[in-house]
Amino acid sequence: MFTINNFASKLGAVALVLGVTFAACSDDDDVTPSLRSKEFKLIKGLTDSTQIGSVKLSENSDSSINLTLTLSKTVKDTVSKVYVIKGTATAPLADSLFKGGDLKGTGNAVSIDIWKSSKAYKYDSALANISAFAKVKFSATKDSVIAVGNILKAGK
Repeated sequence: MFTINNFASKLGAVALVLGVTFAACSDDDDVTPSLRSKEFKLIKGLTDSTQIGSVKLSENSDSSINLTLTLSKTVKDTVSKVYVIKGTATAPLADSLFKGGDLKGTGNAVSIDIWKSSKAYKYDSALANISAFAKVKFSATKDSVIAVGNILKAGK
């Protein structure tokens, strides 16, 4: 026989199920993916492992990538030349990925964007498929290398 107690207990169970269902469907489930980055050391030279800067590969939310070179200290008013060359620092190839970018010294740390929001490669493919190294020459007129380092696949 249908009683008020039966009705109340069934109504309570239905309310509990609906409450759990609505709580599980809230709008605060927006999870933004964590963007990845990897940093590679730049050293003074192949015979001097003192770190003088870095090259950072970073991923953007639209799947494009950035590649930024930073020197921790520069000579004020000197324009250094930045290169990214395929291969490794000890076995370079003839192909340049970035040639002769100007890095103007301030006496402090300075950065230059090698790739900014580039869609030529995705983050994983850049790390897996591009074997390269970065090289910074003191200036256009002085050929001495002030920073070098293997990056991307060559830097693993």
